[in-house]
Amino acid sequence: MKLLKVLVLGALAGVLGGCSLLFGGKEEPVDFWQPVLSPDGRFLAYVAKPGNAKAYGLYVLDLETHAERLLVQMEQDVVYPSWSPDGTRIAFIGMQEKDNWDLFVVEVESGQVRRLTTDSALDVNPSWASNGLIVFNSNRDGTWAAWAINPDGTELRKLSFSRPKS
Repeated sequence: MKLLKVLVLGALAGVLGGCSLLFGGKEEPVDFWQPVLSPDGRFLAYVAKPGNAKAYGLYVLDLETHAERLLVQMEQDVVYPSWSPDGTRIAFIGMQEKDNWDLFVVEVESGQVRRLTTDSALDVNPSWASNGLIVFNSNRDGTWAAWAINPDGTELRKLSFSRPKS
């Protein structure tokens, strides 16, 4: 139940105004939100909404040169980045349709984005496993569970069981 509350609050914070929902007051765009280091420690991926941007985008910062690059910008917010073990890709969550968070992967070098999930359920919290699978949470069968998918969008499978509703 606690995990569900955290997921819901996190999703609402992103959709309804960054940190203002969690901390009160006027929305202040957040820089360097949800930071994750690349496996080699050379780059920092994070979510930011600078200037007059309409939505949070995914950025990569070279920690040696401090060169910042916007990697992904969508109509809606991009959240929860996770580096691939080899550092060539980043999994993240994005919204294409209203209230539908799906899983995406971006090639860091080219910026090419691939949408991995299209289910109307919420797909959140991606984590790239050392074996190459992307593990994430979804409520696609009516209850929250752990799921996995290959980075090319194939072989979606449920990892955990569904707890009976009480």
